[in-house]
Amino acid sequence: MTDLDETLVQPDLIATHYLTSIDEVTEHLRAANQLGLGVRVRSYLETDEELDGLIERWEVELLTGSPVHEGETTEEEPTEAAAAE
Repeated sequence: MTDLDETLVQPDLIATHYLTSIDEVTEHLRAANQLGLGVRVRSYLETDEELDGLIERWEVELLTGSPVHEGETTEEEPTEAAAAE
C-alpha cells in the first residue's frame, strides 16, 4: 500500500506531442507504456479552412510517472457483496 500523500506529487513533463491521427496517438501510448512513462492525452477541435469544418487533434504529454488527479484515491470502494455481510 502506498501513502496517498506521496502520490499527489505530480510527475515532470518530458515532452508534448501534437498529433493528427488516432493511429499516431496509439503508437505513442504503446511506446510510453513500454518505456514505463506516464501520459496525459487531450483531444481538441481545430478549424480547417480548406474543408470549412472542424478536425480533431490530439495532445499527448509524456511524463516521468503516472499523473494523479485530486479527488482520485487508490483505495478500493466496498463491493455490494462486502456491504451485504
